[in-house]
Amino acid sequence: MGTDANSNTSTGGHFENQWVKFQYPSQLVVLDNSNSTHCRLELYNNTNTSIENMVGEVFYYQSNRTDLSCFTRAKRINIADKPGIKIEDGLQVCSYVFLSADYINTKTLILNFDARKHRDAYQKIADTIVIKKVT
Repeated sequence: MGTDANSNTSTGGHFENQWVKFQYPSQLVVLDNSNSTHCRLELYNNTNTSIENMVGEVFYYQSNRTDLSCFTRAKRINIADKPGIKIEDGLQVCSYVFLSADYINTKTLILNFDARKHRDAYQKIADTIVIKKVT
C-alpha cells in the first residue's frame, strides 16, 4: 500500500490530509487510512469504527472511464471542478470523479455513501471537497 501508513480519526466537521480537504456533518467520524501513495477515508456514525457503523467512504482508485460511462443510471457531474459520473440506486449514492484525462486506468476519486440515511453527508462532502494531490 505504500509508506507512512496511519490510522487517524477526525471529528468536528472539517477534514484535511495531504490528498483532500472537505466539510462533513459534525456528528460523523472520519477514519483516515491514507498513506503516501493512497487516499483512503472511511466515515462512521460514531467512534465505534465497525462495519455496521460505516456510512461512507472516500478513496482514490484506478478506473476505466469508458466502462463507467456505460451505466444506465449514470448522471454526469462535476465535483471539485473535475468531471465525473454519479450513480444512485436508492441504497447507495456513488460518484466517480476523474482526476486525469485518461480513459483507461484513469485516476479516480470515489465517494460512496449509504443513500438511505446519509445522502446529506455525501452531498456536503461533494459540495466542499478540494483535491490537494493526485499521483
